[in-house]
Amino acid sequence: MSGTAAAGGARPYRFDPAAALGWKNIGLDGLGCFLRSVEAVLMHHAYSADAVARGLAVPLDLVRRGIWYGPMSDFPACAVRWRLTPIGTGGRHWPDIAALVGGGTPVILMPDGHHWPGDDHEGAEHYHHHMVLAHRLDARGLHLLDTDAPAEDGHRRVLPVTDGLRAACTRYAVVERTAPPDTRHPEEVAAAVLPPSLLQLAQDVAELRAFHGTVWSGARLPLPLARGMDVWVLGDVQPQLFLLGHALAGDPRTADVSRAALTAAARAQKLGLLLLGLHRFRSEGVYAMAHEEIAVLADALEDLLRATARHTGTPPPRARGDGTRLVRRLRGEAEWCFGQGRPLPDLSFA
Repeated sequence: MSGTAAAGGARPYRFDPAAALGWKNIGLDGLGCFLRSVEAVLMHHAYSADAVARGLAVPLDLVRRGIWYGPMSDFPACAVRWRLTPIGTGGRHWPDIAALVGGGTPVILMPDGHHWPGDDHEGAEHYHHHMVLAHRLDARGLHLLDTDAPAEDGHRRVLPVTDGLRAACTRYAVVERTAPPDTRHPEEVAAAVLPPSLLQLAQDVAELRAFHGTVWSGARLPLPLARGMDVWVLGDVQPQLFLLGHALAGDPRTADVSRAALTAAARAQKLGLLLLGLHRFRSEGVYAMAHEEIAVLADALEDLLRATARHTGTPPPRARGDGTRLVRRLRGEAEWCFGQGRPLPDLSFA
């Protein structure tokens, strides 16, 4: 859907912490860089923060079935469609990106850090580890919303269009099928989201407990999996819980589930930010500091499972897990963001 079609009274594209959903200190408060970009598009189309929560809340599925790559793409509010090209061929996408952005349709970019101007990995690794929203193209260059850009500049950047920038555009997405702002009451959202969440949440808790107690002793976490873990926690686990908590807020009938979801989201954020801090040491043993946070997150999710079961009038489902699905998920995240176009080697926890 074109941003031009929504012009004439439509809001500008911007990151506005005062209006955004739960953005208190950093862009990673509740949502990651991907969903902050989606949120900016929805707010351009007259969504309030509350409507964003309702429009992006989906049944919980924290450890996706099988090996999974890439961000979520289907929501009640919209669909996000990705276009991918191999490393080294990002320039193929540039004509389409230029036409879209130049015509008023914003584009979510997940650039190749090897070519992206100013990236920590510029000239080194072909990492795809961040997303920005490209919303304007003019003589100055490509105008971006970037959660990592200085707050005093409105979280905005303008990058000249160079060969490097074009080469970096290996992955981009367009927000499509934007629906009108969601006006459902929290109880209506709960009726749609909570019943299908029950079994999946029980399975996710079982996987986390097995991963913590059996797969990973805490002594060593391979660096690629540690990187995949922060992407998984901050990019998917925290946002799903955060969105659910806010979508169910404000109604006494759903208050217990809302509180439990937001508590679990806060635990996920703590784990994710701890992992980000530990990455700078580049030591597989240092991740022992994050080991017990896995168990604490599982406890918070178990509280959410009980609250959800009470709300639906259903006993908490019993589920079993051995941690292998979570390991596959972490491998998938690591390959998607840090695989540099090649499958990762076998990773041992021994």
